[in-house]
Amino acid sequence: MTVREAAPSDAEAVRVVASVAWHDTYADLLAASTIEAFLAAAYSVEMIEQRMARDAWLVVESGAQIVAFADAVGEPGHLRVAAIYALPEWRGRGAGTMLLAALRSRFPDLPVSADVLVGNRKGEVFYEHRGFVPHETLQVDLFGESVVERRWWLGPPPPG
Repeated sequence: MTVREAAPSDAEAVRVVASVAWHDTYADLLAASTIEAFLAAAYSVEMIEQRMARDAWLVVESGAQIVAFADAVGEPGHLRVAAIYALPEWRGRGAGTMLLAALRSRFPDLPVSADVLVGNRKGEVFYEHRGFVPHETLQVDLFGESVVERRWWLGPPPPG
C-alpha cells in the first residue's frame, strides 16, 4: 500500500470507496434515505473534485486500486479530519493509520479533530486506538435526521 496526494482523476474511485464505506458503516445508525442524500450531496464526482481543490486529500493505493482516502481541512488552530474511509475489506490493514500519519506529517504542529457519529464504533475505536480523546458533543441535522456527533481530539483543542 502507498499513500499519495489525490488527483481529480481519482474522484470516481473515491466516490466508490465513500459509497461502500458509508453503507457499511452507517446502515444500522442512519436512515437509508439520509445515507443516500449525504452521498449524493458530498460524494458526487463534481463535489469531490471541488473539495480536492480546497482541502488536503490523500488516497491509499494497493496496486492500481484506491482502497482508502482522507479529506482534511485546515481550521483556525487545528486540522479537522472531514473524512477518512476505507473499503470494508481493507479495514484493519493499516490504510487509515497511514493516512493519518501522512496528514500529521504535513501539519505537524497542529492538533487534529474528527467528528464521529455517536455509536459509530468503527470510527470511535479507530480514533481511540490512535490516541484521540473524546470531547464535546454536537447536535447535527443530517438531511432532516437529527444525530449526535462527538468531537475527538489528538493534541489539545485550541482555546475558545
